[in-house]
Amino acid sequence: MKFFASLALMAATALAGPIGVRSTHATSEFKLKTHGATIDALNNLYVYAYHSGAGLNDAVLSSNASEATPFWITNGTVYADLEDSYSWGLSINGDTDEASWEPVVIDADGGESGYSISHGKLIGSTEEEFDGWLVCPWYHNAPQLFGLVSGFDAVIPSSCSKVTLEVIYE
Repeated sequence: MKFFASLALMAATALAGPIGVRSTHATSEFKLKTHGATIDALNNLYVYAYHSGAGLNDAVLSSNASEATPFWITNGTVYADLEDSYSWGLSINGDTDEASWEPVVIDADGGESGYSISHGKLIGSTEEEFDGWLVCPWYHNAPQLFGLVSGFDAVIPSSCSKVTLEVIYE
């Protein structure tokens, strides 16, 4: 009996990992790169997962392409390849009510649906009231990615800039 329970647990674990998330509907892996910032230093930066707690990562940016996290989309959800057995999903973390911009996170067994690629750019989730991407120097001593929320007149600090996220295929 223990053998069958162990076998069932191993099968469930395998399906929960990134391989189980991939399907014939998945895109090829890509990196995300900022473009169109009004502040030059916030252009040509790559998104990577910055560990912020157990199963938690913030979407932070670096000019070093080798630090970039590989992503793919399956059924409208953006997943990150962090080379382990969890499925890491990208979300605009809407946990602060009535905020005009929210941090983007890459969390274990997370991710929201509704993302798409249009004209080589990543378009935010339709689950949130997405109104674009924002990059700000933040508390990780590196620029951090945020999602703008529509319906608010966002006051954007002078150190931040709206950007688009280019999809760069490997």
